[in-house]
Amino acid sequence: MFRSSALGAFSALSACALLLGSCDGGGSASTSTLNLGLTDAPVSGVTKVWIQFTGVEVKPAGGNAIDFMFSPEKGFDLLSLQGGTTATFLNGTAIPAGQYEWVRLMVDTKPGASYVMDSTGQHDLTIPSGAETGLKLIQGFTMPVGAVASFTVDFALSKSLIAPQGLSPDYLLKPVLRLVDNTRVGTISGTFQASTLSAQSNCGTRPPVVYVYAGAAAQPDDIYNPPTGTTDTDLASAAEPLTTATAALNSMNDYAYSIAFLPAGTYTVAFTCDPDDPTVDEDTLTPDPIHFKIYPQAVAVTANMTTMANF
Repeated sequence: MFRSSALGAFSALSACALLLGSCDGGGSASTSTLNLGLTDAPVSGVTKVWIQFTGVEVKPAGGNAIDFMFSPEKGFDLLSLQGGTTATFLNGTAIPAGQYEWVRLMVDTKPGASYVMDSTGQHDLTIPSGAETGLKLIQGFTMPVGAVASFTVDFALSKSLIAPQGLSPDYLLKPVLRLVDNTRVGTISGTFQASTLSAQSNCGTRPPVVYVYAGAAAQPDDIYNPPTGTTDTDLASAAEPLTTATAALNSMNDYAYSIAFLPAGTYTVAFTCDPDDPTVDEDTLTPDPIHFKIYPQAVAVTANMTTMANF
């Protein structure tokens, strides 16, 4: 359902008149078509992260926010949306053309609507201010006149999911999201040689995890979600990853990975077989249990293409 937050629900006739100019299948020069999807990067220690969504809201520049309500609501296991797999929020949705200021993913805040499963069972997933703000991306985008625009919300779950002291065994979601234009993104894929993995500790018992950093000469760092009021002190010289991917065995029995929805540009990729706890800054431990400088390499990503980066 399409409605304006300020005016309430439109009737089908009013929506048709505003967005399409007519209901005969033809569009007008003042509208465009929006496709909006959802993808995710992996997180360790859990087997399912289910979030229930009630709708999507977009804010035109200089105008009232527009809601697209889901009926029925849409729920997704974020762990199933990896390696370029996406879920659909909006598909072929008519929307006024122009500049937009933000996107809000509206979540169902009823008890039990969103949850996490780990080795100990099912636990509530709390989303602070979920009822008021949902999952909001303050990121502008353009809807071209008379054309189709496709975007994907990339959910960095490894940076977002927290099991804070005092709340355990329940989980807290502090969302880290980015909105990408599907026409301007590419993919990094690759495989691992058996000799590379055999030379590293823990790679015999755990799959390798690939980390992607912005820039060609980034100094790899771990993921660290510091407690409220504190910061990650070593980020002046090192960078947290933009996203991650866990490799899996392919049909040739080789470990392979794929990281999609990367804006065109240059990146550094590195891997480790050691687990990362995002609530701990591993750099402060002696010895550092995670070795993120294993085989770092620069990779150039081109839009609509897959770049290979093998280890």
